Amino acid sequence: MKNIVILGSTGQIGQKALAVVDDHPDQFKVIGLACNQNSQLFQEQVKKYRPQLTSISALNGEEKMIELVTNTEVDLVIVAVVGIAGLVPTIEAIKAHKQIGLATKEVLVIAGELVMKLAKKHQVSVIPIDSEHSAIFQSIGSNNPQQIHNIYLTMGKGKIAQMSNQDLESVTLTDIYNRPEWSMGQKIAIDSASCINKTFEVIEAAHLFGLKPAQIQVVVHPEYFAHSLVQFIDGSIIGEFGKPDMYRYLSVAMSHPDRLISPVTYLSDLIDKNLSFQKAPNEKFPCLNLGYDALTAGGSMSAVLHGADKSVVDSFVAGKIKFTQFYSIIKSVMDAHQVISNPSLTELISIEKWAQHEATTIINNLKN
Repeated sequence: MKNIVILGSTGQIGQKALAVVDDHPDQFKVIGLACNQNSQLFQEQVKKYRPQLTSISALNGEEKMIELVTNTEVDLVIVAVVGIAGLVPTIEAIKAHKQIGLATKEVLVIAGELVMKLAKKHQVSVIPIDSEHSAIFQSIGSNNPQQIHNIYLTMGKGKIAQMSNQDLESVTLTDIYNRPEWSMGQKIAIDSASCINKTFEVIEAAHLFGLKPAQIQVVVHPEYFAHSLVQFIDGSIIGEFGKPDMYRYLSVAMSHPDRLISPVTYLSDLIDKNLSFQKAPNEKFPCLNLGYDALTAGGSMSAVLHGADKSVVDSFVAGKIKFTQFYSIIKSVMDAHQVISNPSLTELISIEKWAQHEATTIINNLKN
């Protein structure tokens, strides 16, 4: 029996985590739930699972969430909150020697080096929940990470990927939400369309698995059945395959190092499945290059990338910029930054905010 805390319990990931709990009540006990805003759904979750501890960030602030993740009875913390709000609680949970199931990209994109050093120091497992990274995690298995030649992060090919360069000039939010498989929130849907989400995954993979940028390749996989692969130094390629559903990846993270029996509806059949892989469209979607640029620069640059992207997404939603302007704005902010090596958490948070402001300034000047 694992005692778990779920940060972001009312979001899609949090609800899937609770579905795993429902299917395996003998394996998990929910002792803490946290969300950003109070809601009927959150109150229903509290009534159903009767956690010892709860936190509503809008009412209680960050301190209450930290109290949840550092509670002595907690074994596993699922981090599935939106944005930078998950960063400090994750760090405090690691310091308190809690196993981490990580779904919040910002934790490793903004402070990956710092977080993974802490995890190593405190001998804490950081288990990815994101489909691509869970696939890599599972494919590595008990193999020595030093024996990895390279990894392949897969990406889909939806409507926007098939547009001409001219059509990309007029991409709308409706176009972005018209996705063939995964259901996503607004920001991650936009980031996926621009390929910034994939560039964040490149950064995450480098930190999670101790890889150099050159060891990380992005490939297009239209069938959405292979969810990333590892090629070892002997040439063997091992991958993770199945229906695109976050339930499976949460099950892996929550039960590690064991595995749970999933409902039969989650099982897949290989018969008549096609698998194809194509070169990533880096020229058409130049944001794919930014993760490699940030990793090469090192230090504080990934935080700059994240901050600039946040402002770009907000401005796109507000109708201030075109979809095709994302890259040039973010690149300008990155070019304007003087990298800080080994930045502290305080510095990283400050730099991320600076990048937001710098991007907003550039966008406002476009109007003049």
